[in-house]
Amino acid sequence: MRKALMATAGSAVALGVVFATGGPAWAATATQLPVTSTGFFGGFLGVDAVSPSDGWAVGGDGNGMIQRFNGTRWNVFASPDLLGGGANSWADLSGVDATSAGSAVAVGNTTAAGGGGKAAVALRWNGTAWSRQPVPTPAGTDTELSAVKAFSPADAWAVGQTAATGSTFRKTLAMHYNGTSWSAVPTPSAGTRTNFLTAVDGVSTRDVWAVGYSLNLPYGNKIRQSQILHWDGTAWTQVASPNNGSTFLYDVAALSATDAWAVGVGTGGSALVVRWNGTSWHTVAAPPLVNLGGVTARSATDVWVTGAAADDANKPALAHWNGSAWTVTPVAVTGGVGIPTLGAITTADATTEWAVGSQWDGTTGQSSAIAFRVVG
Repeated sequence: MRKALMATAGSAVALGVVFATGGPAWAATATQLPVTSTGFFGGFLGVDAVSPSDGWAVGGDGNGMIQRFNGTRWNVFASPDLLGGGANSWADLSGVDATSAGSAVAVGNTTAAGGGGKAAVALRWNGTAWSRQPVPTPAGTDTELSAVKAFSPADAWAVGQTAATGSTFRKTLAMHYNGTSWSAVPTPSAGTRTNFLTAVDGVSTRDVWAVGYSLNLPYGNKIRQSQILHWDGTAWTQVASPNNGSTFLYDVAALSATDAWAVGVGTGGSALVVRWNGTSWHTVAAPPLVNLGGVTARSATDVWVTGAAADDANKPALAHWNGSAWTVTPVAVTGGVGIPTLGAITTADATTEWAVGSQWDGTTGQSSAIAFRVVG
């Protein structure tokens, strides 16, 4: 999304595909990549490729973390100090998106020292260095950013949630970057208690999707509803979305005006996949996994998701849709201690994906980053 995962810098594990349905095999291998340890909480939360040998992954190590891929391994890259000399007790980066080797945006959050509120963070890569950008946080509010989609160096969207400080009512948040500054844009919030946008993607500046979930009062209610918003170039609007019990949507991938995919979790951790056909979102066949966290797509017949094995939620796995069936690629993690999970996934080239996540040690409470190259 973390670190002592590789026994040596060159260690790797390659795995074959297994059938998810009766469809033909789609040969794939998942190879573990070396990741630089940052200690304590160093997990990856977001990833984006510039090329097969260059890209960015971000996460949390207490002060935000950026690592860059050089074609062989992930290495820590210099980034701004987000702790503010002790003014903040915690910081992490949750999303990153690059439009070229010379332009990228990363977003995340800081938490004020002494149990204070959260404030959204945005960083920009100009081809030479990462720098922090001002993000408006009105007095008396908490803001969080979870994901970002950049269309150009002068056009990006970031999404998350916001609330009055101390309030239990949290609203959806969308912020737009125009090349000079970030500003909040009004968004609907369906839930009467909690609303959270977890992901954003789009095919053009006038066709953008944001997904997440909502929660209604009373306070004892734990049934979450999927939430999908659409930007048409003028306004964000609520779009009806399918649910499966208590439903979370965690990621979205847009292919065209008539095709987009969103993934998440339904009742009991069950895999949930919903698809846009140009008119409505509807539930489609899901892979035999649980806890889907990420999705990336090249075409309607080439879609990848991250999740966990249906027979063991502590084993990360990937699944591929070829237009008619899902096939599953199991993922084995070498080194490290604890429970591994894969969340973010991105397309690196015509046959390669990168998937990243974390390995959490329940004994120490620490986590470390894991990363895989998937080729098929």
